[in-house]
Amino acid sequence: MTQIEAVAEPSYKMPPVDVDIAKLAALLGELGLGVPTAVTELIGGGARSFRIDRTDGAPLVLKAFKDAFPYATGKEVYAAQLLRNLDVPMTRFLASDESRTRLPFRYTIANYLPGRQVMIFKDEPDVADLYRQMGTMLRKLHSVPVPGGYGAFGEQGVVDPSATNSEYLNRRFAYSIGRFRHFGGGEALAQRLEAIFAAHADVIAESRGAVFAHDDFQPHNLLGERDAAGRLQLTGLLDYGNARASDAVCDLAKALFCSEHDAPGSTPHIRAGYGEIDHSDPDAALWIYTLVHRVTMWMWLRHTGYIRDGEHNPLIDDLTHMAEAGTHTT
Repeated sequence: MTQIEAVAEPSYKMPPVDVDIAKLAALLGELGLGVPTAVTELIGGGARSFRIDRTDGAPLVLKAFKDAFPYATGKEVYAAQLLRNLDVPMTRFLASDESRTRLPFRYTIANYLPGRQVMIFKDEPDVADLYRQMGTMLRKLHSVPVPGGYGAFGEQGVVDPSATNSEYLNRRFAYSIGRFRHFGGGEALAQRLEAIFAAHADVIAESRGAVFAHDDFQPHNLLGERDAAGRLQLTGLLDYGNARASDAVCDLAKALFCSEHDAPGSTPHIRAGYGEIDHSDPDAALWIYTLVHRVTMWMWLRHTGYIRDGEHNPLIDDLTHMAEAGTHTT
């Protein structure tokens, strides 16, 4: 097995895992999934993921989950099931197990998707083709309604759902701004951001209903490659660890925010692929949801130790500028 050694990994990352190929062979045999010939660790994500090559059939992906996230395997399987009828190249699960009886960790087994992370292509002259396809794919995800209200997924559905988008966003923002204060984001800035959030209540209240939201739709979680004619094509959607039932515009804002950070200039192409935004004031909606996502991202990066105590991060500058503007500008 090829083991990739990680250095100074974030605290949420699962420690290195040594996959016993004999135990894996017994498991795959029990599941009728063939005989493994090689195990190679894949890079990225909070879990540990491994490509499993087999004597017969296409490769598979084994994903090992950290015990600190007890809902992880079930919620990912549930999220994937919601998309089972969608024409999207995506992770489709073949097995999952929480018992640790077959392997010494919680795991899922899924199909292997070809291609490389979209990030790899960011300097290619035709990368805009991938970004437009991202927007089109995201629109498809948002066509899937989720019953039961707004909220994060568990293995059986939405956990502790909110009946309306306003209720859900109020809860989510209250938690995030509380953690923002806890980690030293600054009381004056926190108060200003709270006031701006409250002033946009009507924008947040306008929602077309809870839909499938990936909540981490960005170039690191999408795969692409060139087809036989040399054109860039999306080949896979990965990682449902953040997936939830949310407002479509809120999820679009998260996708644009994360994608623009990693792939500057991607926003207009993603929006072009996505098409018309279902909101009477789409720019205001994207703006206030981006504010929420920036607060949440800053507090999460502080929580995981990516941003150290006392360390300045550009997200604070972005939030300060938003606080000074008070609303979106055209």
